[in-house]
Amino acid sequence: MENKHNARQTDLNTKFYQPLEDALGRALNVRDCVSYSDAMFLHAGVGRVVQAAKSGRAWVQHILMLKTIIVSVRNFFLALNSKRRLSLLAEVDQDVREQVNGLLKKQDDLFSDIPELAGFELYTSDGHRHGASAHEEVILGKKRPVNHIFCLNLRSHAMSHFALTKPAKGKKKEHEIAAIKHQGGPALRLGAPKGTKVVHAYDPAIIDYREWFKWKQGSGVYIVTVEKSNSAFMVLGTCKWDKTDPRNVGVISDELVETSNGVSIRRIAYIDLVKGTRYSFITTEMTLPPGIIAFIYKIRWNVEKVYDEFKNTFYQQKAWGKSTTIKCQQALFMVLTHNLLVLLEHCLDVEEGIVDEKVRKKHARYIASGIEQARMEFRQPNELVEKFSRITKRSLQFIRWLQLGLITNPPWAVAVDQLRPYMEKYLV
Repeated sequence: MENKHNARQTDLNTKFYQPLEDALGRALNVRDCVSYSDAMFLHAGVGRVVQAAKSGRAWVQHILMLKTIIVSVRNFFLALNSKRRLSLLAEVDQDVREQVNGLLKKQDDLFSDIPELAGFELYTSDGHRHGASAHEEVILGKKRPVNHIFCLNLRSHAMSHFALTKPAKGKKKEHEIAAIKHQGGPALRLGAPKGTKVVHAYDPAIIDYREWFKWKQGSGVYIVTVEKSNSAFMVLGTCKWDKTDPRNVGVISDELVETSNGVSIRRIAYIDLVKGTRYSFITTEMTLPPGIIAFIYKIRWNVEKVYDEFKNTFYQQKAWGKSTTIKCQQALFMVLTHNLLVLLEHCLDVEEGIVDEKVRKKHARYIASGIEQARMEFRQPNELVEKFSRITKRSLQFIRWLQLGLITNPPWAVAVDQLRPYMEKYLV
């Protein structure tokens, strides 16, 4: 009780940034910079994302007027272009991500009641583009958009930056599969302990069957995606699956097929009985029930909701600068902000009993209406879909509360009282 009382004596900024401060205290790539400390650098980067600043100059003016950080435009951009600061940011980002995984895997894991997944790490991964910076180099007559690859942990909702795609000289862009191959199978494990299988649900941009075989055999990494319309597979046989298992409702077939370059993979024909849409999933994972494979791919959409928040809520619509260092720092600050928000929401839930009830109710109505429509059309929904309840996009009321609160910095107890009514219903 005393600890909870003491926790309420703090302020909103301290609560929000505490995981970052803890990570900074454990980091190795630190230096004592009097004019622009590492703590200021990290706070400024996260703040630029949270406050949706449209340019670096605008953000520097904003923080100078608030007198929260004293930094020149020159020093701000020099720090963004510093490889030492990039290494520090990567350290802090990994630490905070591990904090999310440590807390949320225990308390908010959608897959905890699926015993077959006990030995798996599950990710939805994808590329995300935003516009070129103002001073971007011209490639073949045009400034090209910047493309990053991110990975979202489906158990904890922690996010990772995986790679920046970098076109070779004379090329317009680097394809995502090429960037992933450069990183290699061990990188796709994202730090998973030995003996844990790692599944990535990805769109068809990931297709390279020979590389899949290497990742599976050498790194314990498995891919789930959808079949391309021009695929030419040879059916080798059928896989046994339990047609009485309610989690397999919607599965039409489960086959072992061979690709044109001689790799054996699994193909699952599935119909979404809520929407009536038919899918053909392909995967290198051979042991899980087919309905679970379909479910993993279905919630791949989680990452798209996060991308939408980056783009339209936090206005991360173009690169902060033209160098690779600045681009990677921007991606890491976006990821760090997302993970700090996950931890803040967890804190509000556990310590204050606050969740976004209005969004939960809206989501529940959406799920219920789809299920009801399916049943009216004599389709039986899959029970995994019926139980799916994660909210993947934060309400603007919550974001506005945080944006204003980080400027005014009220006591934590006051901030909580201000937030509570906005989480219960939409207020005019």
